[in-house]
Amino acid sequence: MKLRRVLTTADAAWLVAGNMVGAGIFVTPGLVAAQLPSPVWILLAWLLGGFISLAGAAVYAELGTRLPEAGGDYQYLNAAFGPLWGFLTGWTAFILTFSASTAAMAIASMGYLEQAVPALQELPHGATTAGGALLILVLTAANTAGARVAGRATAAFTAIPVGGLLLLFAVGMLFGGGGDAGHEPAVAEAPSSVGLALGAAMLPIFFTYSGWNAAAYVAGEIRSPGRSLPKALLVGTGLVTILYIAFNAGLLWILPRETLIGSTSAGTAAARALLGPGAERLLSVLIAVAIVGSANVTLMAGARVYYAMAADSLAPRFLSRINRHGVPANALWVGGVWSALLAATGTFSRLLAWATLALLLMSSLAVCTIFVLRARRPGDAPYKCPGYPFTPVAYLAAALLAVGAHAVAEPQEALIGILLVAAGLPAYALVRRVMRRA
Repeated sequence: MKLRRVLTTADAAWLVAGNMVGAGIFVTPGLVAAQLPSPVWILLAWLLGGFISLAGAAVYAELGTRLPEAGGDYQYLNAAFGPLWGFLTGWTAFILTFSASTAAMAIASMGYLEQAVPALQELPHGATTAGGALLILVLTAANTAGARVAGRATAAFTAIPVGGLLLLFAVGMLFGGGGDAGHEPAVAEAPSSVGLALGAAMLPIFFTYSGWNAAAYVAGEIRSPGRSLPKALLVGTGLVTILYIAFNAGLLWILPRETLIGSTSAGTAAARALLGPGAERLLSVLIAVAIVGSANVTLMAGARVYYAMAADSLAPRFLSRINRHGVPANALWVGGVWSALLAATGTFSRLLAWATLALLLMSSLAVCTIFVLRARRPGDAPYKCPGYPFTPVAYLAAALLAVGAHAVAEPQEALIGILLVAAGLPAYALVRRVMRRA
């Protein structure tokens, strides 16, 4: 039984938007603002992040139409560089990228729910992580009901908080007390080098934009992927870019410098400034819902990688089984249970550090495959990446600079992440030996 092509262009675009709009945009604006000398530079940095993400989406659009099957990065690396590299990206997806991201988002969602309902803070220590683990298992069960169900759930998890956020700020602007609104925009101290400051600011921006490639992982379930996949990737990423720039412009107008610079809760501070005490609770609920939507897509995408590996005999074959709803239920449960264990035992910052480094490395490797696949089969793609070869080169340069900045900022976490990825080498040898005997 094969995966069912049930996702429309709109479904796939919502998956992209839903995966992108998670915890990042509500946590990182203050961190970015702390690095840059003026509001103009801050907005330019967010615009640059959007352009780089669109460059990556354009590359994945071509790769996904060349290989319109489930698995995304796995399919591209396997086709371009061979099964070892395909296995390593799948191993990394399971051990770090998708699982750690899902766990971190579940923990963050429960944290925002605690802010919205202070009574939850009275629960025993560890309740947040346990709640995060339970949330992942519930989402996993929901995903087994079918790709269309998961896609529609993501649309709701994304549209409700984004719509609520826009309404909340619109009401505040029109009818609220204003708080600190209308003050001189926030300005950080001028750094010795704007270039260095911009480089430091791009790391949290990359994290916030992550998820622009979500639709590529479910290409095997998209109707007419040659036409629908590029539209979904580019439209979803483009709309979120506009949202992020507008959100940051609003924060710069609403909040005073001392509140915005370095803050990890600028969104809730802005809601409080506009509508007074208590508004941040409503925003915390909206943020929690948005993060749930992002975690839902991450679970969905990761399972397609494990499914594709199993179909190629690079993972246990039971992971390739499709249930009556046309989805890889076993792969979903294996990924979901591992993510839940990480949520129950890990910390948000550590999980985030591991996932971010692995994500940048694997997406960079995947982007490299466009050069190989174009050289082998120049005309074998319904969609061609515009601006080739400058578009993939621009993405690679930016991503690798961010990897370097991440390694310098968090050397211990980066080393642990690299060692976990390297553990895939003996794992690959073991899997190949076992699968040959099976």
